[in-house]
Amino acid sequence: MGLLKKNGFATVDWILVAVIILIGVVVLIPYTVSEKQDKSIQICVKNLREIDKAMRIWQLDKGKPPDAAVTFADITPYLADGVSTNCPSGGQYVVTGLTNPPSCTIPGHVLANEGE
Repeated sequence: MGLLKKNGFATVDWILVAVIILIGVVVLIPYTVSEKQDKSIQICVKNLREIDKAMRIWQLDKGKPPDAAVTFADITPYLADGVSTNCPSGGQYVVTGLTNPPSCTIPGHVLANEGE
């Protein structure tokens, strides 16, 4: 008769559940942030590739020499639909000439050579 019937969770049980959930959130946050950054870099490099292709097509179409200067205004008609002229991480793409590949102002966002 002296036994108490326990209904529901006690305060300690709720605190334990909250701590477990917080630990899970703290562990998962770096992974989601890292994935978002990786995705931005992938999109940036993809855009740089498309800009480089547009530069080459412009060169062939206009009969320009390999060392010709090129601007975004020159290659805009040759860019595929959906290619942004701004990096998704907030950087700017830089186009100077056919001897230099397009680049991004954010460090680490680089167009690797095909041979690498």
